[in-house]
Amino acid sequence: MKLRNDDDVRTMFSIFGQYNTKELTELNVSLVRSVELIQKSLIRPINNEETRALLEELDDEISLDDP
Repeated sequence: MKLRNDDDVRTMFSIFGQYNTKELTELNVSLVRSVELIQKSLIRPINNEETRALLEELDDEISLDDP
């Protein structure tokens, strides 16, 4: 898998996180950017309140009633 932009990195970590909680997954990568730059591009909630606010935003944006 080639990670060409920040969205690719986020997607890879999201998918890895989903499988990582279920079973052992080996992740072999070589980074072309520094760890610091990758960490800066990740969106990380700082505390539970911010996490809750992000989840509430998603609930507002995603509606199963709207086609």
